[in-house]
Order: sequence, then structure tokens, then C-alpha cells
Amino acid sequence: MLEAFYATERGSLENVTINGGFDLQSDCVWVDLTAPSQEEQQWVVDAYEQNLPTLKSLEDISSSARFYREDDGVLHISTYFLTKNRHYQEHDEDEGDYKLGTVQTVAFILKKDRLITLRGEKLIAFRAFKSRSRRNDYDIDYKDPIWILLGLFEAKLDELADILEDIHKDLEKYSTEVLNNHHREQHLDLDEMVTRLAQQEDMLGKAQLCLIDLRRILTFLSRPRALGSHIYDAEIREMSEDVRSLIEHNAFLFQKVRFLMDTTSGFINTEQNDTIRRFSILPSMLAPPMLISSVYGMNIEELPYAHSPVSLVIVGGFLATSFIGPYFYFKWKNWI
Repeated sequence: MLEAFYATERGSLENVTINGGFDLQSDCVWVDLTAPSQEEQQWVVDAYEQNLPTLKSLEDISSSARFYREDDGVLHISTYFLTKNRHYQEHDEDEGDYKLGTVQTVAFILKKDRLITLRGEKLIAFRAFKSRSRRNDYDIDYKDPIWILLGLFEAKLDELADILEDIHKDLEKYSTEVLNNHHREQHLDLDEMVTRLAQQEDMLGKAQLCLIDLRRILTFLSRPRALGSHIYDAEIREMSEDVRSLIEHNAFLFQKVRFLMDTTSGFINTEQNDTIRRFSILPSMLAPPMLISSVYGMNIEELPYAHSPVSLVIVGGFLATSFIGPYFYFKWKNWI
């Protein structure tokens, strides 16, 4: 899909209907390609004389080549965007679970009068930026493609902040479930809880990757030669501070996940020990009766009460007492 946008007089972005390369006018300030066909890519190459990377090559870019400036002033930036998909169980819409998030690379090609973006899938951050830019909620000069670039990075930060906030809310809910003293009565599935926590930890790791990548890009853009002007320094410093705070928040959530993971694993071990203890109690209760039965089952004439008319009753009483006595003792100790 190919979309092109131009800056209006009222200070917003409006998209242009693209039916061919001839629709890519010189006043288009932003060209956005989402999983484009070879024909659509060729339209952009012919209209603006700018080579584009392939989607496959975006995933193979080394960390040292993720952002650079050409001699003619064209900036090339490749950065990570995190997408989060949520699905609900059919039996209860209020109980949601997170699929593993996916990280995809987005390429930004910044020229003097135009920004070109290339990505493989639709992203929430891009959709949010487009929606707000049509209303000019950012209050920026859309005729300058650098402000569009910074606006997209700000939308990326907002999306990462929302993801971390959602994870924080879920972890608070998990804390209540795991740390509740009556978890056994609530039939909490501890194995499922471990899976949930592992998924949250995976999301936090990918969010950390995106935040660190964005911090490196903002450091690169803050260099005097990168953008060629100091009018963007305040915005870059503000975003860098937001990135720093989100990285700290992400580290806090990591610690919380680890704490809940250790606590849940401890409860699992406790339940396993309880199960093993219950199984070990039964042989302990049966050991005295088996001992008495073994002794009186021997073919020895001198055994006490062996030839008594009430020998069966007496030995049976011994057997019952040796079994019931340990039972009540273990019950008194709350071991069973």
C-alpha cells in the first residue's frame, strides 16, 4: 500500500489518492509505503529518484548501519517498532491474554523536502500520528519533513508508554492473584500464571530493545551535522528525557515480573512438597498395622494371645489402634 501526504494551508496533513507514479507530486511531504508491491516501489523511485531498501534487507541491517547521513544530506534511519496484539477467550471477554509482541523494522529516508517511510505491516503508532496530524494536534509545521519524523517518533513513544502501562496494570492484577493467601481455594492455575508472566517478560524485553534503539537515534539526531539546525534540539531533548523515564519504568516492571515469577515458582514447589508429603504420610500410617500383621502372621507358637478365643478381636484392636492413632496425630498437626 502506498500513501502520500501534503501539508495544507490550515496546518495539517492530507493524503493524496495514488493511482500511479504521476500522482506523486513534488509537493508531497511524506510518502508512506506499507508492504508495497514492486510496482509501487518503482513509482517512488521514478518520481523522486530515490532508491528504496527491500523489506527483507531491513531485517538484516547491522546495528552500525541503522542510521547514517549521505554526502548529499539524505538521512537513512532504521528503527524498531513494537506491535502488540490482544485476543480474548471466547468464554469470557474480560479475561484477556497477550500474544507475544512482534518487533518490526521501519526505514525512514529523510530528504530536504520529503520523508519516505517503508514498513512491512500496519502500525498503531503510524495510524495514531496520521489521525492526529489531520487535526493538527501536534501543532507543528508539516511542511518540514523533519517535524513529521519527530512526530512519528513521539507517536512511537506514546505507544510504548501505553504498552508499559497495560503491562503494569496486568502485573498489579497478577500480584493480587498470586499473593492472595487463599489462592488454593480460588483454584489459581499457577502453571498458567507462569506462562502469563513469561509473556509479559518477553514484551518488556522487546519494549526495552525499542527504547534503547530510539535513544541511540535521538543521540544521533542531536549531533549538529545530523539535521543541520538547532531548532529541533528542544524537542529531541524532551523525547530523550521521555525515553530515559520509560527505560527506568521498564526496569522496574522487569523486577516486578521476576519477583512474581519467583513467588509463583515458590508456590508451585510448596504445592509439590505438599503432594509428596501426603503420599509419604500414607505409608507411615500403614507401617504399624503391617508390622503387627507380619508378626502375627508368623508360624510361631509362643506369640501372645495367639491361641486365645478372642485373639482375632485383640489383634484386630491392635491393628485399628495403630492405624487410627497416627491418623489423628497427623490430623492434629494439620499434615493431612
